[in-house]
Amino acid sequence: MWQIDQRPQFSRQYKLLGRERQKRVDSAILDLAYSENPSTKGDFKKNIRVFAYELGRGDRMIYTIQYEDNVIVLLRVCDHKSVYGKD
Repeated sequence: MWQIDQRPQFSRQYKLLGRERQKRVDSAILDLAYSENPSTKGDFKKNIRVFAYELGRGDRMIYTIQYEDNVIVLLRVCDHKSVYGKD
């Protein structure tokens, strides 16, 4: 099982999501934590060196993986447009 580290920005964004969207995020976090290789669960974005987990309805969860510590670092969670910082 992988350890989960939620960054402050992720926690703030998570609190702003509605109940249904939070359930999808919770399910995705469990999926990542219990996966053998969390890199296969998301698409790697080369330009910003992160993985993007699609949550449906245009929402994304951005994370990195620290293999040496067995930790998944959750960076951001919000709609597709906002998660990548595009207007």
